[in-house]
Amino acid sequence: MPANMKTIRFLATSFFILLLLAFDIKGDDYTVASGNKSLLVALGCFWCAEQAFEQYAPGVIEAVSGYAGANGIENPTYRNHPGHFEVVLIEYDPTKTTFKLLVQYAYRNLDPFDSYGQFCDRGSSYYPAIFYANEEERLEVESVIEEILAMHPEWDPASVVVPILERPVFWKAEEYHQNYYIKKPKNYGYYKNACGRTKRLKSVWGEHEYFCYHDLEISCFNNTVVNEEGVEVDAEVNIKNASEEVVGLMPQWAVILVSIVAVILVCGLTFFLSNRVKR
Repeated sequence: MPANMKTIRFLATSFFILLLLAFDIKGDDYTVASGNKSLLVALGCFWCAEQAFEQYAPGVIEAVSGYAGANGIENPTYRNHPGHFEVVLIEYDPTKTTFKLLVQYAYRNLDPFDSYGQFCDRGSSYYPAIFYANEEERLEVESVIEEILAMHPEWDPASVVVPILERPVFWKAEEYHQNYYIKKPKNYGYYKNACGRTKRLKSVWGEHEYFCYHDLEISCFNNTVVNEEGVEVDAEVNIKNASEEVVGLMPQWAVILVSIVAVILVCGLTFFLSNRVKR
């Protein structure tokens, strides 16, 4: 066989192998718009993480609930996701915020001293983690931790146990989990309050620091942020214009149940009294 034919055959075979490998590569189950970037974090319950970023963090376009884990199964579901964290993929506009700032928001929405779950949710699904896609992001996360420890010298660095992990594939959660804080505000408010999330965050970070990262006016930052180009811009939050959360006394299903029981009791009492009058 002529040498040039061998070369052509070798190149064709190599191209075919690379093509097969390309088709085998798994990508995120969500497409970020051109020009935007994304961050992946695990902060316990993904409903709460979604609200924290969409409502309060500057420059966030979308926060998507899902599952991710280096050793997780493919096509995970809420009922079956071994090896996965509950996570949120945060799509953001780099002209309106930075990766580092969003990592700062992530830490103010987790308990850094608990690696076995978050708040009332326990188990591997609710383990916290901050994920990085490249070395630059890893260094950014580490710089945030250093800054936090400098702000809280009373903390033992060894007690901050949230891992920094290489970013795995993201799988989008079922539709009923998306925007849960908007779709079911009373159920969500009841759950978040009963879980003790806000109370614990204030205990860990302090009232003022908690307020700074949960303020629609971004008043602690003078309503501005510095974007990834180093330009100071007006802070934009709450892109979905969601209302402040409602702290329900009980979940919606319990309200319905109590209402039904109340109607039955009233009807029964009315029937009983009417029979007594007739006698």
